[in-house]
Amino acid sequence: MPYLLSQHFREKERLTYGLAAPSRIQMETASLATDPLTGFASLKEFYRLGEPLVRKSLAEGIACAVAIVDIDHFRRLNAVHCEETVAQVLKTTAARLGYACRGSRHFLARLGDEDFGMLLVGLDVAAATEFCEKLRLDIAGIRIVSGDADFSMTVSIGLAEVCGPETFDNYLNAAEQFLFMAKSHGRNRVLSDYTIVLQTAG
Repeated sequence: MPYLLSQHFREKERLTYGLAAPSRIQMETASLATDPLTGFASLKEFYRLGEPLVRKSLAEGIACAVAIVDIDHFRRLNAVHCEETVAQVLKTTAARLGYACRGSRHFLARLGDEDFGMLLVGLDVAAATEFCEKLRLDIAGIRIVSGDADFSMTVSIGLAEVCGPETFDNYLNAAEQFLFMAKSHGRNRVLSDYTIVLQTAG
């Protein structure tokens, strides 16, 4: 299923399970080039700029990979904590992603409520997996302190290697499939074709 189509079904699930429908501000934000909460590119901008970056990398023989970072148990977090605490979780996660990508050509975006996209330029699948694993461990060490709340958080990461002239949507879809596998295997982990090969060999 194309990644954009899967986002459509997430909105249907939101309504099916009685979750709050997107507000007017959220709907307006979706059309912006930059996410106002994190300062990252929006999903729309990730598509607009990501695809030519992938084409350029392939043309120049530069390795790259696409990752989706998903905050674990976000629905429960959103239900239990106030809006300010949820915003702190999102901004803290974005800050760690930004710090990890400092000085690189990597491209970051906020794809949805709890999802972040990373186009990792100059990293093959092994190096990208190592990068994501370090990021996962870093985020797992975070303590969120807001009012009476004091808790830790984790992320799951799906990673897809860019290895041919596929559409950008196909790479995002592949990363999302690995993300679903990571979440179904207990969350708080990185999954890619590389990690699966290592697990099989081990």
